[in-house]
Amino acid sequence: MDYGRIAIIAGERRVTFSELLARINQYAAVSGLGRGTKTVVFAENREEWIYALYSVWQNGGVAVPVDAMSTAEDVAYILRDCQPEGAWVSRKRLDVLQEAIAQAGVSPKVMVMEETPLPATSSPQGERAEEASSFLRLYSKDETDTALIVYTSGTTGTPKGVMLSFRNLFANVRAVSEEVRIYHATMRVLILLPLHHVLPLMGTLIAPMMLGAGVTICPSMTGPDIMKTLAEGDVHMIIGVPRLWQTIYGGVMKKIDGSPVARVLFWLCKKANNMKLSRTVFSAVHKKLGGRLEFCVNGGAAIPKEVAEGMKTLGLDLLDGYGMTEMAPMISFTRPGQLLPGSVGKALPCVEVKFVDGELCAKGPNLMQGYYHRPEETAEVVDKDGFIHTGDLGHVDSEGHIFITGRTKEIIVLSNGKNINPTEIEYKLEGMTDRVKEVGVAQDGDKLCAIVVPDELWARDLTDEAVEQWLKQEVVEPYNQSTESYKRVLRVVVYRGELPRTRMEKLQRYKLPELLQKGSQAQPKQTNYVEPTFEEYRLIKQYIEEEKRVAVKPTDSLDTDLALDSLDKVGLQSFVELTFGLKLTAERVATFRNVLGLAEYVSDYKTRIEVEKTDWAAILHADTSHIRLPKTWWTAGVLVKLAKWLGQMYFGLEGRGMENIPDRGPFIVAPNHQSYLDGMFVTAFMPKHLVLNSYFYAKQEHVQGPFARMMAAHNNVVVVDLNNLKESIQTLGEALKRGKNVIVFPEGTRTRTGELGQFKKMFAILCKELNVPIVPVCIKGAFEAMPKGQHHLNRTKVTVDYLPVVSPADFSSYDELSDKVRNDIAAVLH
Repeated sequence: MDYGRIAIIAGERRVTFSELLARINQYAAVSGLGRGTKTVVFAENREEWIYALYSVWQNGGVAVPVDAMSTAEDVAYILRDCQPEGAWVSRKRLDVLQEAIAQAGVSPKVMVMEETPLPATSSPQGERAEEASSFLRLYSKDETDTALIVYTSGTTGTPKGVMLSFRNLFANVRAVSEEVRIYHATMRVLILLPLHHVLPLMGTLIAPMMLGAGVTICPSMTGPDIMKTLAEGDVHMIIGVPRLWQTIYGGVMKKIDGSPVARVLFWLCKKANNMKLSRTVFSAVHKKLGGRLEFCVNGGAAIPKEVAEGMKTLGLDLLDGYGMTEMAPMISFTRPGQLLPGSVGKALPCVEVKFVDGELCAKGPNLMQGYYHRPEETAEVVDKDGFIHTGDLGHVDSEGHIFITGRTKEIIVLSNGKNINPTEIEYKLEGMTDRVKEVGVAQDGDKLCAIVVPDELWARDLTDEAVEQWLKQEVVEPYNQSTESYKRVLRVVVYRGELPRTRMEKLQRYKLPELLQKGSQAQPKQTNYVEPTFEEYRLIKQYIEEEKRVAVKPTDSLDTDLALDSLDKVGLQSFVELTFGLKLTAERVATFRNVLGLAEYVSDYKTRIEVEKTDWAAILHADTSHIRLPKTWWTAGVLVKLAKWLGQMYFGLEGRGMENIPDRGPFIVAPNHQSYLDGMFVTAFMPKHLVLNSYFYAKQEHVQGPFARMMAAHNNVVVVDLNNLKESIQTLGEALKRGKNVIVFPEGTRTRTGELGQFKKMFAILCKELNVPIVPVCIKGAFEAMPKGQHHLNRTKVTVDYLPVVSPADFSSYDELSDKVRNDIAAVLH
C-alpha cells in the first residue's frame, strides 16, 4: 500500500493513508474499549466517521452505525436493543444522543468526534512495515468475528440488527475486485449516500479503503454540492439510488430534447449501441461529471428501464446491483459493459440463487450471522439449507441474468386476483409532467389510489381541490386511457409534503395507508363549481346516481371519481342512445374529462330527449346476424376426451350431477374459477355433442399471439374486447340465439385465495333477456391443484358438481339471478 497516497478528500482537506492510520490509532486510544464491545457511530458523513469506524475495529470491537437523521426515539430503540458500551457522535447530533440515552436507560461511553485531539504528526516515512502491519490489524484475523450490527432501514416497520462478520464483508469485496475487476487501487469513490446503510458503507468506504484506493466525501446530496465535488474530487465511481440517476438523466435529456441535432445524435447512439461512440459524442456530459467517471452504480431500489437504457446511450457505464442488508449487501450486480436494462445483473460468483414459488432465495459466504438476539426471526427468513428468503419476486434467464418484478409484501392484490406492482405506475405518473414531484400508489379498498406530491412552486397558490382536478384531467386520465383496466388509478389524494422514505430513498409503503386515511378524514372541500341546471346534465347525473348509488358532481371523472367499469359504460352508452338519440363509442366516452363534459356534448349533438333506462333486451335482440362465430374443429372433441382421461388419471377427477345438464341448448354454464385448468374440468363430463356446441368466453388479454388466436378461432372461444364490451355481449347473445351454449366464469378471473369472488352480472343479463337457463357448476380442488401464480401441478383430488338448473323466469332482476347462482355454488364449495 502507498501510504503517501491521498486516502480522503473532504472539500479542501486531503488526508494521506499514513495520516489516516495515525488518526485511527488516536481514536482507538481515546475509546479504550476492548475486544467484543459494541460502539455506536452516530454522525453525518464526514472524515471523522471513518476514523471512528476503524478505531472500533482496531480495538477488536463491533461497530453499530446509526442514521444521523434518526430521532431520539429511534436511537433509543437501537441503544436498548444492542446495549452498546461506547458511542462516537458528532457535536451536531450530541443532544439527540443524550436524550436517547436518557430514554433507553443505558450508559455508554460518549465520545465527541470534534473534541478528539488528532496526532500532531503522521507516522515517519521509515516505518512502512509497522504501518502496514498496523493497517492490516484493522480487520480481524478471525473472519468469523462480528464486524457490524446494521439496523435495517425499516421500510416495513420495526428495524432489526443484522450481524455481519468480517467474512461477510470480505466476500463482497473479493467479488468486485478479484472475481470481477471493478474496484482497483488507482480509483477514487464518491461518498454520497449516508454511511449508516450497508450499501454505501461497503461500496464507498470499506471496499476502496481495503484495496488502497481513495474516497471523496460529498458534503450533501444537493445538486450543486454533487456537481462541485465531481468537478474537483477526482471521482471514478458514484454509488447512487434511482432518484439520483433519474435527476441526472432527466436534466441531460431536457437539453437534448431542446436540440434537433442532439436528438438525432442520441437516436444514432442508441441504434449503434457502442459505448466508445457514445462517450465521444456526449463527451460534454462526461466532462461535467468530472471527466474521470468509470462507473455509475445503482442500488437501494430498481432503476426504471428507460433511465437505464438512456444512461447507456449517453455512454455512462451503469452497473445495477441488487441485494439486502442481510447479504452485506450484494446478491447480484451488472458486469462492466454488460448492462441489460430491466435486469439486476448476475449473481456474485460466490452466491447461489434459486426461486421458490417466484421468490428469490440466496446463500453464500456473505450471508449474515443472524439478527441480533432474535434467533426465531432469523429462522423465519433463513431456511434449513442456508438460503435466505428475500421477499422479492422475480426470475432468472438462461444466461443467469436476474430480474426482480416486485416485493411479496408490496405487490397489490385486488379482489379480482390481479397483481399490481405499484412502482411501475408511480414511475409512469411521475414522468408525465414536471408538476408532479412524486407519487405513492396504494390500495384503497378495491381501488388504486395515487398519493401525489405536487410541485411546490406550481401548486403554491392553488387549493388542494384545484390541484386534484388538474391532476385527474392532465395526468391520471391520460394514464388510465393508456393502461389495462385493472391498473387504472381511481382516486387521487393531494399531499403537500414529502412521502415517507428511508435515507436510501426507499418508499415506506406501510405508512401510505395512514396518508390515505388522513385524506379521507379531511374537511369537506369547498365547492368551486356551479351546479348545472340544463336538462341533459340533470338526466345523466340522475342515471349515474341511481346506477352507482353515489353522489355525482359535474367535475367528477367517469373513471377516477365514479369508477365506472366496462359494463357500466355500456349501460351509460345505451342510456344516452335511448334517451338522447346519440350513439357514443367506447373510445368517445373515454375522451370526456368529467360528467359535465359528457353532458355538454350530449346537449350539443342530441336528436331528442326521451327518458329511458338501459334496454339490454334491445341490445341483445338487435340484428346481429352479421356476427361471425368461431368455428369448431373435430379436434375439440378429441381434446375433451383426452383431458378427461388425464384429469382422472392425475387428479382422480370426479363428476357429479350430470343429470342436471340439459340434453340440448341453448343454456349458460356458470362455474366458479379456481385455475387455468377449469375449462378442461367443466367440459370433462359434458356429452360430446354439447361440448362441440358450446362457446367459451375469454378476455382478449388471455389470447395473445397468432397461435393462440388461431386456436381460439377454431375451438369455440369468443374473445371479448373490454374496450368494446357492447359488441362482445352481443356476440355471446348471438351464440345463444343460434342455439349454442355459452360457458362463462362469472367471477371474471381466477381466485387468488380459493375463496369465491364476487360475480359480475353479464351472465345474468344474457340469461334474463334471452330466456335461457343457467347450469351452475362448482369446481373443488382445482385451486389446490394449480393456484394462481404457480406454474406446476399439485396432485390432488378435483371434483366437478353440475348443480340444478336455474330458470330466469323465477327472478325479477339481474342481481337476484346472479346471487342465486353464486349462493348455489357457495353452498357446495364450502
